[in-house]
Amino acid sequence: MKQQSKRIYFISFILMVLGILLQGLLLNGHIPFIHLSQFRPHATPLPFQQYQTVVASRDQNTTPVLRMQRPDFQTGIIFPQWGTDAYDSTDKNWQVGLNDIQNQTSAQWVEIPVNLYQTSVTSTQVTVSSITPTPDAVAAGIRIARSKYYHVFIVPLLSIGGTLTWSGSIQFSSLLQLQEWFDSYWLALQPYVIAAAQAGADEMSIGTEFEKLQQAPASFWNQLIDRVHQIFPGKLTYDMNWSSLYLYLNPTNNNSTLPSWLHNPSLHAVGVSVYIPLTDTRQRLDPTILPGLWQEKIGTLLDLLSTQLTKQVLISEIGYRDSEFALYHPWERDTQVMGERADPEEQAAAYDAALTNVIADKHIGGIYFWAWSVPLFEPNWKPAARVLYKWYSSPQA
Repeated sequence: MKQQSKRIYFISFILMVLGILLQGLLLNGHIPFIHLSQFRPHATPLPFQQYQTVVASRDQNTTPVLRMQRPDFQTGIIFPQWGTDAYDSTDKNWQVGLNDIQNQTSAQWVEIPVNLYQTSVTSTQVTVSSITPTPDAVAAGIRIARSKYYHVFIVPLLSIGGTLTWSGSIQFSSLLQLQEWFDSYWLALQPYVIAAAQAGADEMSIGTEFEKLQQAPASFWNQLIDRVHQIFPGKLTYDMNWSSLYLYLNPTNNNSTLPSWLHNPSLHAVGVSVYIPLTDTRQRLDPTILPGLWQEKIGTLLDLLSTQLTKQVLISEIGYRDSEFALYHPWERDTQVMGERADPEEQAAAYDAALTNVIADKHIGGIYFWAWSVPLFEPNWKPAARVLYKWYSSPQA
């Protein structure tokens, strides 16, 4: 009996010690399975609203469910509105569209274009027009977007009257004209820089696609950058056209060097409007070859630009039509003239090819698709929106 009692006491003692040790392990979280269950991602991507809740919960010392590999990568959509009241509280399209973008794409960044105007490519006077939103309207639009947990990127565009309508065609023959233009441009831009700063925009471009003006003396550009930087505390970019890549990165042209002002340290990144065709003929391309073709024709150029600048590149604008020839002259905006048929699957494949490459590319800091609710290019309610959701809610982003 004494032997049996000793065994019972011994076993009870061992069990008590094990119980104390197990309780300590649980309280200190040193069991691997505890962490695996906490950090295991969901089988399906979180809707945007749930992901924002998860992010906000970090301030409450709860465990995040989804951990992004590139939390600073800009998962963007361009959502242009036109008119003096565009983007403000009376613009119902703006508010409805922001909700739809969240639900359909999970984008966390929205780009707000602001259209300025000049009468011709030789005019030195930059002003506003009937399609230009007021600074107050832009400020209201920024606040509305921020209230929905978006990051906001403000991009000035410049429309030109006359025959040549592209901002890249603006050029002048004298330093006096250049100074007049840069001063006038700044006077037109300044109210929007103030609005962006006061409303809390995250990022702003100093200009878009001024291809010939890019060759102006660096002093003009550095002065413009300094003027914007003194008011706007967020990130700054300059957004060039894709044709500039061939202008500056051509190994057969000894004079093809990047303008020195692009290295200005106040420019966080340099953006590129990417409308590079993947085919030279009007044809539908096999979706399976697109990721490799995209990297060969586009990705390598963007990586080279980033390397030479020693800073990240943004794809500040990229778009593909809902058409069978979406990858031929992707900048074309009228498929009726070209005789194209709608092809949402080709559009979606083009989106997927771009995102397959850029999401994992550390040279590229973000991507913005043209454009929500813009005919022919819009991904609204189409397979392209599902592609965006897949990538924008992926832990790889």
